[in-house]
Amino acid sequence: MFVSNLLLSTLQKNETLTEKKLSKKELASMQRIIISIEDLTKRLCERLSEGLRRKNEALKQTTKKEKADPLSAMAPLVSPIALNDDSTALHLLVRLGRSQDAASAYATRRSLLLNEW
Repeated sequence: MFVSNLLLSTLQKNETLTEKKLSKKELASMQRIIISIEDLTKRLCERLSEGLRRKNEALKQTTKKEKADPLSAMAPLVSPIALNDDSTALHLLVRLGRSQDAASAYATRRSLLLNEW
């Protein structure tokens, strides 16, 4: 997001500057770069969201299996490590402007963990 915003501001300045304007070739190249960055950002966000969704689904399935096992009452609760294993992906989603996806994944994970206790 930051890089594409920087490039967009450069493009806007190019329209207002009178001395050093970008050539048509440079302008077209910059526009292609912006589109490419936005596409890669979108793909990265989708991959992060899907990874978080899969982790949450796996945790849900594991919880169901453990509840079905009569000896699971003696097993320890969810590891404290499970509380922070998604923090990097959540942070990246927020930084990339997909805070709603991050909030949904965070709420789902925490709900699953609270139900476990």
